[in-house]
Amino acid sequence: MVRDLATLLPGRKYAKNTEMSYETLQQDTIQKGLCARCGLCVGVCPAKAIGFTNGLFPMLIGKCIDCGLCSKVCPGADVDFPALAERLFDGAFDPADVWGHHERLYVGHPTDSTVRRAGASGGLTTALLLYALKSGRIRGAAVIGMDPEKPYLAKSLLATTEEEIRGAAKSKYTIVPSMDIIAQMRGKKGPFAVVGLPCQVHGLRKLEAADPALSGKIAYILGLYCHYNVESAATGESLRTLGINPDEIARFEFRGGGWPGGLMATMKDGTGKPFHSMIIKDFMNVMLRLYGPERCFLCTDGMCELADLAFGDFWAFDYRDRFSELTWCTQVTQRTPRGKELLESAERDGAIKLYEVPKARYPKRTRNFALEKKLEGHVRLRRRTRQGLPIPNYHYETPKAGLDGWFAEAVRHRGTRLFRGPRMRRIVLR
Repeated sequence: MVRDLATLLPGRKYAKNTEMSYETLQQDTIQKGLCARCGLCVGVCPAKAIGFTNGLFPMLIGKCIDCGLCSKVCPGADVDFPALAERLFDGAFDPADVWGHHERLYVGHPTDSTVRRAGASGGLTTALLLYALKSGRIRGAAVIGMDPEKPYLAKSLLATTEEEIRGAAKSKYTIVPSMDIIAQMRGKKGPFAVVGLPCQVHGLRKLEAADPALSGKIAYILGLYCHYNVESAATGESLRTLGINPDEIARFEFRGGGWPGGLMATMKDGTGKPFHSMIIKDFMNVMLRLYGPERCFLCTDGMCELADLAFGDFWAFDYRDRFSELTWCTQVTQRTPRGKELLESAERDGAIKLYEVPKARYPKRTRNFALEKKLEGHVRLRRRTRQGLPIPNYHYETPKAGLDGWFAEAVRHRGTRLFRGPRMRRIVLR
């Protein structure tokens, strides 16, 4: 068996593992509707034999060498949360814990006001990437930017300059299999940081055991809070519904127009066209119900529980004391010693400013969104199990959600499925 697949070259002899191949991935994950479209299978394939369909699902485009890496790192069908939590945190995993293992919760912002205002919710993630690059902690970062040729489409990017990191600021609410960019790390000297959603972080933690040489090039895993994602087709359909010509767009933002922002297209003539008067949290609550991928609805991790640091919005108007003054700030959950070191160093060197949130004051809005995702996810997992349908193996007994969970899932998920057809989606968008 090849131990260091990072050194594998085309034509080199290796020991095959015929029980673990792309065919295994196809049968166990993709065909069962469990693919999370994280892109990691493309990123880790040493033979570059995997590509994407138009729907951004994996497809075989070359000769599989039966190394088994794609199956080993895939988070779609199997994530051993208890084992990963034990390895990362030396503690037991509680599937009902809304916050996940963590040491501190902070609200923070960059000291550079330009970086702060360019971010979706305070720019703290961008600031830490810039600090890590400038201080020599990383040589680049796996992020998501916008396609310069089609500025309404998002794409993966291995950012190695300050300009590229700044250009990738702000959230992108669309399926992007951005872990495909891991492939570029094989031929480059690290270390790197990776910014990812919960499903992608699950795969990155599996990569640590599957290919230590490649994973060893990743110094920091920065996670993003995630309710659910949105199909990539949603942007184009929204543009057409609102009568906006994609060819006339010069800049597209999922969080444009000031904080908290909303979907905004800036046309080539300089005019701005917002998609809706709703603020982003309300608008995305509608979009994710209309365009949420089926696999997303089987995820129970809203707060990126396996990341070194996890980032999300901080809603200052929910408070009535000093926290109410912390507008345009980012909430960050510090989970590992590695994340702690980065935060403390960045603050000590003046790159960021942090305010610790005591447990008694943890944001209820964040807790409610994460709790909703857990409860509804557990409801769907239990229902699909009874129906004999495929579900991801999370290696724990699915907790009972109670009547509240079943009712909420019925109203917010199954009820809104009536509007997921193309015609009804257009009516709702209008």
